[in-house]
Amino acid sequence: MNKKFAMINNRRKPFAILLCAMSLITISPAQQQDQTRGLRVKKIEDSRPVSATPTDPRQPRTYRSVTGAASSSELRKSASASEAVIGITLWRLRPAQPADNQGARILEHHAAKSAEWTAERIEAGTRINEGERVRVSIESPSTGYLYVIDREQYADGSLGDANLIFPTARTRGGNNAVVAGRLIEFPAQEDNPPYFTLTRSRPEHIGEVLILIVSPQALAELPASAEPVKVAAEKLAQWEKEWGGRAEQFELEGGAGLPYTKAEKSAGGDGSRMLTQSDPLPQTILRMNAKSGSPVLVKVVLRIAP
Repeated sequence: MNKKFAMINNRRKPFAILLCAMSLITISPAQQQDQTRGLRVKKIEDSRPVSATPTDPRQPRTYRSVTGAASSSELRKSASASEAVIGITLWRLRPAQPADNQGARILEHHAAKSAEWTAERIEAGTRINEGERVRVSIESPSTGYLYVIDREQYADGSLGDANLIFPTARTRGGNNAVVAGRLIEFPAQEDNPPYFTLTRSRPEHIGEVLILIVSPQALAELPASAEPVKVAAEKLAQWEKEWGGRAEQFELEGGAGLPYTKAEKSAGGDGSRMLTQSDPLPQTILRMNAKSGSPVLVKVVLRIAP
């Protein structure tokens, strides 16, 4: 297996993703002419604990459709219990500057000195340069178990081996349970370094396909181990057929480039702090039809810039 997300200590660590459920999407009155924009994701906010403070009116709260126009009938279907939503927030890191006084810092510890990084949101599908530092945060408004399988993608459309990169025994002690309002970050804040770097295994390597599975029950076929576990191609193909499907992608309008907040850092720490209804929403939303009580499988591609 070739390493994809190489860290300074050359240890491979798992990615994490954010899992949400959407019960209602409406169109903002000011944007009735464009049904791909101004979509309000109500269930994400409603599933969180009520906040003691009001929401900052400057904070983005609406989404746009990336996969095409959302018709009225399509929007109505979003209230159905047969739909599942997965949300992802990808962060790109840069060295912290003195002017970065509004957001939270990511700390990296070295023997000689420490480094501070500022994390900024990027949309899913943004091309990432080799060597750039990346983090991922996730949340789920419903109880379940999260699994992330990684495959290299090549220029001819072929894929590399499938490897389970989350859960692992090194992260959260192998605990992959997700629950409403709790933010999960990977790498964890206490990891050193607390980020991934994206590197090519060979010249035709153009991206990483992350296969996300959220199951109501733990999957015995995907146990947590100290190292990534290879997943049989036949088994993965079966899951993709049974649990997968076309997913719609939505991006938070005005979210790209916003810094990692102190609230998000606190919620992504030891798990004692929950995200509230006034806290920032996830950057990317993936929505698909799902059978009630069945696992959900979606894919996200991290693209390496030429």
